[in-house]
Amino acid sequence: MASEVAGTWRGESLCVTAAPSCHNESVVYYIKDVPGRPDLVMIQADKIVDGKAVTMGTGQWNYDQTRHTLEWPSPQRVWTLTISGERIEGILTLADQTVFRKMTLKKDK
Repeated sequence: MASEVAGTWRGESLCVTAAPSCHNESVVYYIKDVPGRPDLVMIQADKIVDGKAVTMGTGQWNYDQTRHTLEWPSPQRVWTLTISGERIEGILTLADQTVFRKMTLKKDK
């Protein structure tokens, strides 16, 4: 049985700061369950550049079924996403607690 979060999600990842390295992006997240690990999902994150998908990365994210959240921590930043039905909303927070990006995704039907 697939989790509530497995599937293809599309939306926007928008800059919250004025950092010159940050650019607003159209994104597609491909989320798959990890067999035998209900606490993890595998995510491939693509951004759309000139109409073409460019993979930014692939990795395992923590999935909390009770809280309906996804989290991907790294030493310099953490993505925290909340699943609400067919929508995911979340933020990218830097180590100093600065919110760097906000993301909104909608699940493909």
